[in-house]
Amino acid sequence: MGSSSDSEDDHELLSFGQPINHQDSDINEISEHSQPLLASPTSSPTRGSYITSSRRNGRSSSLSRSLKRIWKPLFAISLPFLLLFIYALVNPHVKGLPPLPKVHITSGSSSSSETTIYEEKIVESCICGSEDSEEGKRICEVYHEEGLKQSRLVQGSGARIRKMLNKAREGQKLKIGVLGGSVSACHGVHPSADYPQGDPAGPGCYTTLLKQWFESKFPDADHEFMNGAIGGMDSSYYAFCGTHHIATDTDLIVLEFDVNDQADLLYQAFFDQLLRALSEFKTQPAILILGAWSPQVAQDQGYGDPQIVHAPISQYYDVPYLSMKRLMFNHYLRFPKSTAEAFFQPDLVHPKARGHRILADLLISYLESELCMLTHYGLPIVPSISDTVETTEDFSNFVDVPFRLDTLHLVDPVTPPKGWEETFDLEPLSKLKNENRKFVLPTTPYYIPPVGIFTPLRDIVNPKQSDPESSKHITGLIQPELFCADANDKENPMKPTTSKGWKPFVWNGEKHYWVSDIPGSRIRVEIKVTAGRVAVYYFRSQHYNLGDAKCWVDDNEKGAVHLAGYWKKLYNVAIVAYIDEKVTPGDHYVTCEVAQNTSHPTNPDAHHFRLTAIMAT
Repeated sequence: MGSSSDSEDDHELLSFGQPINHQDSDINEISEHSQPLLASPTSSPTRGSYITSSRRNGRSSSLSRSLKRIWKPLFAISLPFLLLFIYALVNPHVKGLPPLPKVHITSGSSSSSETTIYEEKIVESCICGSEDSEEGKRICEVYHEEGLKQSRLVQGSGARIRKMLNKAREGQKLKIGVLGGSVSACHGVHPSADYPQGDPAGPGCYTTLLKQWFESKFPDADHEFMNGAIGGMDSSYYAFCGTHHIATDTDLIVLEFDVNDQADLLYQAFFDQLLRALSEFKTQPAILILGAWSPQVAQDQGYGDPQIVHAPISQYYDVPYLSMKRLMFNHYLRFPKSTAEAFFQPDLVHPKARGHRILADLLISYLESELCMLTHYGLPIVPSISDTVETTEDFSNFVDVPFRLDTLHLVDPVTPPKGWEETFDLEPLSKLKNENRKFVLPTTPYYIPPVGIFTPLRDIVNPKQSDPESSKHITGLIQPELFCADANDKENPMKPTTSKGWKPFVWNGEKHYWVSDIPGSRIRVEIKVTAGRVAVYYFRSQHYNLGDAKCWVDDNEKGAVHLAGYWKKLYNVAIVAYIDEKVTPGDHYVTCEVAQNTSHPTNPDAHHFRLTAIMAT
């Protein structure tokens, strides 16, 4: 625009210059007849010189009037650029200001595809982070761009991630939490007297390396880190009890469950509940799924591990998903022994420090990439809710456009009706361009779907009735509240109202239970129910001589659910079992009793039972 303003100024000067030349020509002709060219300075002015002076004064007055006419438009045009220039000078020195916009100028003949290509180039250039990111360059040199792209199983919009990074860039304190199993608890990497299984804050753990990156990248605040991972725990436990291990005002939550979860449809419901519960924190936290991987899981399940359960739910909630498996699977197929020995402990489950370095690099690389995108695009614009789910506008009249084949022609189902070709006429379809696209716009970039991924919509909408007049059938949905009486809760551990024959037990200083070996012994725990589902979290194994128990709600002992501690699977984990699904909202209690009989196939005296938590929604 600066060059455009200069050309306009030149045009104005030339319009004044042309008459001047013609006037000078006329003046010379008059002067030749009235007075010699070398007239005395003291001579009185002649007619010719008088005309010259008058015309010069006229030209000066005209120029002055023209400048007065154009100074306001010129000022109005120049003011935005002056303000932008001042903002560019101030922006790097004032925290909290949004980044400068990145402008792409195209000619009038440019197509939208050129803009799309330009944006894609920016996305591609951000894979390794910003150009000045040394850490991003290091990671890209090790894993290459293709490897990093492959590792991002679900890229996501990055809206919540960039919001969190922007907060850190403004110098504000972050709260960062980790939920997961023994990988995130760093088992086997740094064992000590206090942490015989491994110190979760050890220098080689991926959680520690991530902490160091945040402290180095954003040193202006004392960020808080909470590692709530417990060995052997999976997403079914944290779906009810996760808030006992990280704060509800957390800014970033890392989830790691690809090793501990099961490739079972039941875990879809747990993982859906977990993502929804975490997403609804008031801080709108950024959530990152870190898919740790192990050769032993691959030996047992192949490529179809719990990732096939997690990925669709990750996409539904717009949660980025980073996968170690996608980076290493083919390499393991070609060099199984070398890969296992280089990156994993002898159990082929837990990563060595080298494996933790890979997990950390995947997280850091993605965060560097989103930091680059934040610099280019800033934070997303939040559309008005009145333009999306709460719109009062009617749907496009495209609904009323008649199509020949829209209705069944039962008289002659083989021969299409007359004029059927109009069905494929593109002109009626073009009416959709006037539609507000309400059917694809989320309510906010930090969107939480109003219903769970497995919620039957017959309970919410009826396509055979008229469209609802408002959005209350969506926005008014009651979301389930989580309740968890948890033996692992450090601040408020489970406190039974009665516990005859039961006692608290801690395994290896890490996992907490209430246990009993006495048939007929009972334990009672008070609970609070909102949506009607009640569950028990208990331990199962084929190695610990575990017995059975039965649990029920209130006085419904006839409806008790039998829980077997023994199973044939090779791993020892706690699992969730629902004991009731139609409990009225309010205060209730659960009773569990060690069974007289046992499901153990070889030991009739196996009665040991481990109870971790009583849960409800």
